[in-house]
Amino acid sequence: MTTSVVWHETASRINQFYRLTKPRVVSLIVFTAVIGMFMAVPGAVPMDILILGTVGIALVAGAAAALNCLVEQKMDAVMARTKGRPLPQGKVSVPETAFFLLIVGGLGLFILYEWVNELTMWLTLATFVGYAIIYTVILKPLTPQNIVIGGASGAMPPVLGWTAVTGA
Repeated sequence: MTTSVVWHETASRINQFYRLTKPRVVSLIVFTAVIGMFMAVPGAVPMDILILGTVGIALVAGAAAALNCLVEQKMDAVMARTKGRPLPQGKVSVPETAFFLLIVGGLGLFILYEWVNELTMWLTLATFVGYAIIYTVILKPLTPQNIVIGGASGAMPPVLGWTAVTGA
C-alpha cells in the first residue's frame, strides 16, 4: 500500500467515527452551552473555562450521540434519512462504537472534572444518562411521552455553560 492510500483509508475511518457523534446536533448543544457561559458573567468568560468547558461538553454530547447510533442502528438501517450512518453501513462495528463512546465520553467527563468543575461534570453526566439511556433506550420505544425527558436533556446545555463559569 502506498502512503496516500493508507492516509486516505485512515482519514475515511476517522470520518466515520466523527459522524457517529452527529456533529451538527453537537454544534447546537455547544452553541447553547457557550451562550449559557456568556450569560453567567457580566464580563468576559475566562478563556480556559470557555475552551475546556466547550470541549468537555462537546465530547460527552458526541458520546451520547454515538450511543444513540448504537442503540438505534436497526431502525437507522431502514430509514432513508439515517441509513447512510456508519453503523448501518458497516463502516464501524458495534464493539468499536462502544469503545469509542466510552473513550470520548470519559475524556469529556475527565476534562470537565479536572479543569472546569465537579458540578458541571455531574450535570453533564446526568444529561448524558437522561438522553442516551432514559430517553433513547427506555422511553423512546415505550411511550410517546418520551419527549418530556428528551426535552429536559435538550434544555440542559445553557445550564451546563452557566455552571462551567460559575460553579453553581
